[in-house]
Formats: sequence, structure tokens, C-alpha cells
Amino acid sequence: MRISTAQIFDGGIGAIQRNQASLAATQQQLATGKRILKPSDDPGGAIQSLKLGERIAAVDQYSRNADAAVSRLQQQESVLTQMGEALQRVRELTLQAANGTQNNESRAALALEVRQLAEGLLDGANARDASGEYMFAGYRSGSRPFVRDAGGAVAYLGDGGQRRVALSPDRSVAVGESGQAWMSIPRGNGVFTVTPDTGNSGTGRVAAGEVLNPTLIDNTALNLEFTSAEAWQLRDGSGVVVASGAYQPDQAIDYAGRRIVLAGAPAAGDSFAIEPAGVTSVFAIVDALAAELETPRSSAAGNTLRDQSIAAGLQNIDQALGRVLALRTDVGARLNTIDSQGVVNEDQKLQLQTALSQIQDLDYAEAISRFNLQQVALQAAQQTYVQLGRLSLFDFIR
Repeated sequence: MRISTAQIFDGGIGAIQRNQASLAATQQQLATGKRILKPSDDPGGAIQSLKLGERIAAVDQYSRNADAAVSRLQQQESVLTQMGEALQRVRELTLQAANGTQNNESRAALALEVRQLAEGLLDGANARDASGEYMFAGYRSGSRPFVRDAGGAVAYLGDGGQRRVALSPDRSVAVGESGQAWMSIPRGNGVFTVTPDTGNSGTGRVAAGEVLNPTLIDNTALNLEFTSAEAWQLRDGSGVVVASGAYQPDQAIDYAGRRIVLAGAPAAGDSFAIEPAGVTSVFAIVDALAAELETPRSSAAGNTLRDQSIAAGLQNIDQALGRVLALRTDVGARLNTIDSQGVVNEDQKLQLQTALSQIQDLDYAEAISRFNLQQVALQAAQQTYVQLGRLSLFDFIR
């Protein structure tokens, strides 16, 4: 078989080009630090690298979610702290108003500050996060959740949803609150309330209302009536007398798991409604206290009603403070959850990056040795090509 001159030259050029391509690929590997530059370099490794890269990107997204959640929750915690301080101030003012040295004018002055604090509570409930979304609106975070109606009562326009943010494929954390938390404060002791009739003419008042046995308490409303200043009877919702007795101040009246202690001097015809506690809003609690402080009282019976209303308001304020504390505790628990999941995510990311490095990172010692060898091979191919170019017959004709 004869080999033509053209074939010899083509073979030499092809060898040079192949060596140049190999050398260029190695140079690119050394420049990027990556072993796999295209899928054909290692199809299996390329697929694994792609999957690991996607998982690392997902962990990075979870980290960004966590950062946004921390910012929002810290804002919520700040707002809750301010609202708790406002409620505590309302409690202090209410205690001042309960002092016997106060008069109608001084109580009205205290009511002015209570009204201002009520507006501060409303502003806190309508607080927005850094993105301009309302934090206590549930899913309806784009519109103002709490508004006063024509009668001055606060209405909630949000919903009961709770927005969540993913911290991992299997773990998420709530970053929003439903404003229903402010609209569902238990009244009184949380089980039942004892309320004097506004038409009472005596000075009888509720000293205490305690739960003796929750299993015996139902939703039946009762009415405690005084047939005389020394005798009482208890009627159920249908008007049937279910208990009666002689009245003595500070003596307990026990019935169906409830204990009621009255003090003062009730008059014949006075009555007290015993009802399931139900719920109210934090705004209604503060507004009711302000309204009571603004109402002038001049008679002994009126003063008793005011004192009773203030005592009930203090009990409701304590329930509201308990709700704020529970919300702050919940927010703190969520922040701790984010911190702990952040550590897990960082460990997972490190493991994924290590696995990815083992697959795609370049072994520099091997690559440099290969680079030097390829340089030698290229130089040899070039020199061989030069020598082959001198084998023409014309070089030997003189």
C-alpha cells in the first residue's frame, strides 16, 4: 500500500490538532478548577453534579427564606412588646382610677390617656412589615385588618389564615398571625362571668368568682337574685329556682362547679348575671374601661357599679396580657426553630458541597502532569511534521 504525500501531511496536521485540542482542554480545566467541562467528559458525573447543584440551590433558597422570616418575626416581637407595654400602662391607670381618692374629674383625665393607648393598640395591630404587608391580617395581608366602625367599635377584616415559610422540604414556620388573636380574649376567669345588673340599688359587689370543678360547669346562664337584703336565690335560664340561702358578706355561694363570693350590702331586687365567659376583643376591653372612667358617678350604688366594672376590666386586661405573652412566647419559639434549622441547613450544604467537589473538582497534581505531557506531545508532533515536510524528492536533487 502506498502512502501519498498528501496523506502524510494530513496525518501530521491531524496529530498536531488533536494534541492542541487536548492541551486546550487541560488548560481550561486548570483555569476553572473543574474536571468536568461538558457532559461528554463524564456523563454520570455530570448528572450527579447537576442534581447536587440543584440541591445546593434549594438549601440556599431555604436560607434566604429563613432570613426573611427572622426579619418579620423580629418585627412582630417588637410590636408585641409595645402592645404589652401599652396594656400594662392601661392596667396601671385603671388601678389608679380604682383608688378611693379619685373623683369624677380625675378619672375622666385618666380616661384620656386610656383612649390614646387604645389608639396605640389599634396602630400596633395594624403594623406592617418591611414589605408593607400587614402582620396581623392572616392571608389578607394587603389590606388594613382592623378598622373602627361608625359606632366606634373595632372590627376585624382579615381572616384566620397563618402564612408559613419553608425552611426545608419537610419543615416550615409561621411568619404571620391572624388578627383573630386580638378578637378572642376570654372574659373574666375564662370560664364564667358574674355581672351586676345596672339597675342595682344596693352596694353588693362580686368579690370573687372561682372555678371549683370544670367538669360540672355547662353553658347554662344563671341569675342570682336577692329577695331581701339577707336572702338570695339562684334561678336557671328557665326561671326555676335551683338554690337559695341566707346572705352573709364574703361567704361563698357554690353551685355546679362555680364559687361566687359577694361583699357589700345588696338591696332587695338586686341581681347578678352568671354567664359563660365567652370572648371579647382587646380593643373592646380598653374602650369599656375608658367609657367607665368617663362616666360620672355620684351615688353609693353607682360607685359600686363603677368599682365592679373596673375590677372586671382588670381581670380582662390580665387575660389580654396573657395573650400577648403567649404570642411573644410563640414568636420566640419560631425564632429558635429557624436558628436550629439554619444549623441543619448549613451542615447539609457543606455535605453537598463536599460531594460535589469530589465529583467535579480537578486534581491539580494529575492535571499539571498531564499538561506537561501534552506539551511534550504537541512539540513532538510539530517537530515530526517539520521533518516530514523535508522528505520531498526535490530536496535531494542538486
